[in-house]
Amino acid sequence: MNIRRVLFITILLFSAPLHADDAKYFEKQANQAIKEFAETLKSALMLSMQTDGSIKTIAVCKDIAPKVAQQVSEKYNLDVSRTSLKVRNPENRADDWEKKVLRDFNTRMEKGETIKQLRFSEQVDIDGQKQRRVMKAIGTDLVCITCHGEKIPEQIQAELNKLYPDDEATGFSIGSVRGAFSVKEITKAD
Repeated sequence: MNIRRVLFITILLFSAPLHADDAKYFEKQANQAIKEFAETLKSALMLSMQTDGSIKTIAVCKDIAPKVAQQVSEKYNLDVSRTSLKVRNPENRADDWEKKVLRDFNTRMEKGETIKQLRFSEQVDIDGQKQRRVMKAIGTDLVCITCHGEKIPEQIQAELNKLYPDDEATGFSIGSVRGAFSVKEITKAD
């Protein structure tokens, strides 16, 4: 066996565990980022509902959630966001990959999976670069219904109309897939 062949085989043998470790590390970081984002956002929503009331709570999703996403993204060196098939803020619109996963979440739920089970991870090819991605479903809780439900109080609807004239994010029921947390590995092109 020539030296090049030995070197090539050695590189292959040692690089496989590194890629597996990278994937495990990404999964662990993504899970922690999602958990932190979800817990922080839910706590802020609950506190605002209890102290400020429904109309002022709109600001939590509008102003605070993007800041939390940015902080969590920076902390974990990932791109962390929220998206949905029916968005309120156009900046949260799902890309094609996210739309596919969200539709799959709805199908999986119809087949009996719970919100907690709705998670998907995949390595995708973006313009010739590999990128790991994860999505975890966001269920519609009682705290969500006031602004995202089927019957939104008139005052809240008026404020939503003012802030989001193209709002699509209504008509949800408790337990349905409201959207998902989406995590992307930051690539060199980002």
